[in-house]
Amino acid sequence: MKINILTPHLNISGGVMILATYAHRLTLLGHEVKLLTVNPVFWRRCLANLLKQKPSWTGGMNFEIERIADLKEHNLGTADILLVSTYKHANAIKNLSDQCGKKVYLLQHDERLYHGAPEEVSEAYKLPFKFIAVSSWIKDWLKKDFNQDAELILNTLDKNIFYPHKTERKDKDIRILMLHHSYEWKGTAEGVKIVNELKEKYNNVKLIMYGARQEKVQCDEYHYKPFGIETAKLFSSCDIFLCSSWDEGFGLPSLEAMACGCAVVTYDNGGSRDFAFDGSTALVAERRNIEESKNKLEILIKDKNLRKNISEAGVQFVKEMPDWRDQVGKMEKILLSKM
Repeated sequence: MKINILTPHLNISGGVMILATYAHRLTLLGHEVKLLTVNPVFWRRCLANLLKQKPSWTGGMNFEIERIADLKEHNLGTADILLVSTYKHANAIKNLSDQCGKKVYLLQHDERLYHGAPEEVSEAYKLPFKFIAVSSWIKDWLKKDFNQDAELILNTLDKNIFYPHKTERKDKDIRILMLHHSYEWKGTAEGVKIVNELKEKYNNVKLIMYGARQEKVQCDEYHYKPFGIETAKLFSSCDIFLCSSWDEGFGLPSLEAMACGCAVVTYDNGGSRDFAFDGSTALVAERRNIEESKNKLEILIKDKNLRKNISEAGVQFVKEMPDWRDQVGKMEKILLSKM
């Protein structure tokens, strides 16, 4: 198959990494896969295409990237499959002929919440595309609200990278890790407030953060844009991962932390329901219930045995999850069915 995948940008993020991993692994299966991104600046677009530039985070990933001027048919070219992951791209290509490819929508979030005008987003969700959901939560509301029957392919991770690594650390410290994000709905501010309040009560608690710091945040350590094995080692050096995000299409950072042995505390944010089970693989608080989240976090701080049990159950759950080979096989089968 010739597969074109539209990506909203080439910055490192969970959603773009998922698209890139599918591109890489489908290429390894013998398909002709290209990641397309819009770059309206003529000289930058031409230079990047001429030099076949790839972002550093793609590492040894094996796929082609092409910058295009816009989403007109002559720029997209011909393909068997045209895969999108945003409502803007879906609406932009809805009237294009099948010469550009049969249209597939990999749905990674409820974009009505934070990503665009609900009316415009809803129009995209009504389109006669093939929908693939990355979580049960997405699949369920897509059926309920739009009567769309989506295929389900849960996000996964590289189990050769994300597992408990041996790290050096002070045994008495309880290291709580958070993702630092500028979007308000990611809940960074309230998560930091919770941890810093508990630090006043427990002097061995340390707040560790990682991300692309755009503003100062009160924490004990900050790790700037860790990637791959570096991220896995950071997770492995911490005891608890706190996810304060209000809504997640899946919640890949929580799963990665779980795989590396962190005991996870999270809101019931939708996407986490496929792996965060309260009292088993995680402690789960009601969505945006700050006090309950704080209480759950304090329970794990105080109870070393519970921390250990949650950690071990999480690690075991991830081991038994489908891996990338499984999920790419499902994706290939779905795409072939569109031919």
